[in-house]
Amino acid sequence: MLEIHGSKPLRVVVVSIGRSGTSLFARILDEVLGVEFGDETDHIPRNHNNPDGYFENAEFLAFNDRVLQAAGGWVLDPPALDYAARMDGNQRQELVAEAGHLLNRYAADKPTFGWKDPRLSFTLPIWRAACPEIVPIIAFRKPYSVLSSIGAQLDRPIESLAGLWFRYYQHVFTHTEGLPRYFASFDQLLTYPASVVRGMAQHLGREIDESVVATQLLEIVKPLQSRHSSAQNASNRPPIIDSATMSVYDYLTESVAHQAGQPDPQHLRRLLRL
Repeated sequence: MLEIHGSKPLRVVVVSIGRSGTSLFARILDEVLGVEFGDETDHIPRNHNNPDGYFENAEFLAFNDRVLQAAGGWVLDPPALDYAARMDGNQRQELVAEAGHLLNRYAADKPTFGWKDPRLSFTLPIWRAACPEIVPIIAFRKPYSVLSSIGAQLDRPIESLAGLWFRYYQHVFTHTEGLPRYFASFDQLLTYPASVVRGMAQHLGREIDESVVATQLLEIVKPLQSRHSSAQNASNRPPIIDSATMSVYDYLTESVAHQAGQPDPQHLRRLLRL
């Protein structure tokens, strides 16, 4: 469990490849666990892909795009794992200062604050430098469900996305090392929402009334909605998903069920070939 001392602010990031249920996790953190994600007027707008909202600050997203451009990558082409160390010192310092400015603008008066964006999988080194005490909630979902959803959203063949899930989690694991991170399964959230939310609450040191939470989750977690249902219906092991990817997913699924969201870092490092 994360230890919160005194009035120390809580800063939470939801980190994952896109289409992994990060918006649902953010909504639960905001509406159930009291981690503020800011005003909806500051978020990118809801749309048909996500009618309940993305919980993504528009300025943070634009900033992450600039970091990615400086790193030489984009959402479908991850940069080098060590891009931050290679970056020009002045450029890196300017980006860290801008991240700090954004946090001061949106979070300075908030005892709890959270933000999310799939780009954080890559840009987290900059945010960590600006805010060293980040708590990452690392969401993961069945790889085929993720890639098929990304392909449908961007009108790209799933074959063009081969290996992308694996590369994202290489970044996620590397950039969250040393932080009080917590791995959470979207697939398990749909099946056992109260259990998954209880685990997050315990990790974040948030007290909850389980009877109230159960009622809230009935409204928030809706497995039969079209954008969630593929998590249950898609094949676990289609040919497009390589064995290395499935080994990581299988291990994460097993470890969050039996190790309270804390996979063995050495074993995960080996699986991710780091």
